[in-house]
Amino acid sequence: MAERSSVEFVEEGALLAPKFDRDGLIPVVTTDAQSGEVLMLGVMNAEALLRTIETREAHYWSRSRGALWRKGATSGLVQKIVEMRIDDDQDAIWLRVRVEGLGASCHVGYRSCFFRSVEMGLAIQAPVALTFVEREKVFDPREIYGDAPNPTKL
Repeated sequence: MAERSSVEFVEEGALLAPKFDRDGLIPVVTTDAQSGEVLMLGVMNAEALLRTIETREAHYWSRSRGALWRKGATSGLVQKIVEMRIDDDQDAIWLRVRVEGLGASCHVGYRSCFFRSVEMGLAIQAPVALTFVEREKVFDPREIYGDAPNPTKL
């Protein structure tokens, strides 16, 4: 990847020069290439970014596992890259993908990790309610992942 030599080079240049945060990560928004629906938000380190570019399959850095993660390696829900974009200052990535298998991307079993909406316009005096936008899971996570504990840390 190219060195970030100047603002002009980063913002207007024709070479990839991503800006990783202090932990060596860059945020990645992943959407369905056909519908435009947001499927997930993840992060990549340099190795995940390079593997994604080389294989045209999404690789991420799992903060909870502390390891490189090829999306779908366990579940079969592989994200095939249709297009990768980087924002103007090269500190965020947008993946447009086609999801193999059941077409879902959320380890909880829903199509999208963004399966709930937040109630807005309320005076915040109590917990804020969530509304399920997706009512049914695409798959049962126990059938795919077994009884393994949820890898997401609270």
